[in-house]
Amino acid sequence: MKILNELRHRKLPNMVAMFPVEPEDQFESNSVKRSKGVALIIAIMIISIMMMFAADFIVSSSVDLTMATAERDNIKAEYVAKSGANWAMWLNMFDYGLEVQFGNSPDPVMKEAKNAVGPLWSKLNDVFSFDMPLDLTQTANFAKAFGMSDFMDATTIELLQSLDGEMGIGVQDEGGKINLNVCYQSRTSCKTVMLMLDALLNCTEVERQYMRERNIKTSELVGKIQDWIDSDSAPDPASGYSSEDDPYQKRKPPHKAKNSPMDTLDELRVVDGWTDELHAYFSPYLTVFPFLHSQDKDKTAYKLNINSLDQDTLKCFFSRELSSPEAKEGFAKKLKQLLEEKGRLASRESEIASVLKDIIGYQGDPADKGK
Repeated sequence: MKILNELRHRKLPNMVAMFPVEPEDQFESNSVKRSKGVALIIAIMIISIMMMFAADFIVSSSVDLTMATAERDNIKAEYVAKSGANWAMWLNMFDYGLEVQFGNSPDPVMKEAKNAVGPLWSKLNDVFSFDMPLDLTQTANFAKAFGMSDFMDATTIELLQSLDGEMGIGVQDEGGKINLNVCYQSRTSCKTVMLMLDALLNCTEVERQYMRERNIKTSELVGKIQDWIDSDSAPDPASGYSSEDDPYQKRKPPHKAKNSPMDTLDELRVVDGWTDELHAYFSPYLTVFPFLHSQDKDKTAYKLNINSLDQDTLKCFFSRELSSPEAKEGFAKKLKQLLEEKGRLASRESEIASVLKDIIGYQGDPADKGK
């Protein structure tokens, strides 16, 4: 009885299916602890996700702002460029109008006045130059200085000022460059042009040394250029090939010589032997415009405008007369003097021979050696 009483008063463990288990309060305490651990993990995950969304929002906002700024600047730059192009086109059209009005006038005074003024597009480089670009924020002062306030009202000036940019305009006469597309018109004119090109490639000892170091034969290279453009399929003897298409059949994919005018001067890079270095050095002296379709103009298609012809190019064509340092120095002085006095070398074709005789002592036929 005593043992039973002691057992009765002693707290025995809870039994489930004859197995002892923990008290309910202790079981509930562990459950709560486990719940708190899961909640902490969930909280950390939610905070991480929110931080990811915040970071993505910041990056997206920054990218959008950068793109918007770039688009704004692109639009401004586009319309600044269009303003310069429209100005250049207007001045060229105005010059053409004067040419029609005064150049074709039977009155010799009118013709002489037009010759005295010269081409207006050449004055454009004096007004707007890349060295001293026009600041569009000073549009009002510019309009007043050039007497354009009548058709540039406050709204127009405000729009131009909102562009907040600068523009510089340069106009170059393509007639002062060697026009390679002449080779498509006739072999006769092409020969003259190719002689000019050969003289350009061999102009000074620097060019000749460059060609020798790279084993480039200028006559062969000139022949390949002619074969690429001319209308026939007969290769130039100097090219070193039995067919115009030979140097291009080994390429992937193989192709043929174009045998048509070049669309852009960059097409020269396709011609076999014409490297990027050659293109960078000589392309400023070459052009593919304008292309004259009329065959009756073929006789003058290859002729260069001596007034806009680069001085270095002019020296290349007369290397025989300018072989000595004294002759080159005298040429530079006379050329500078003539440009300062008249603003041009010659106003009509009949003056060219006398001008060349004066500045370089040239006595030969201008058609000799492609001159």
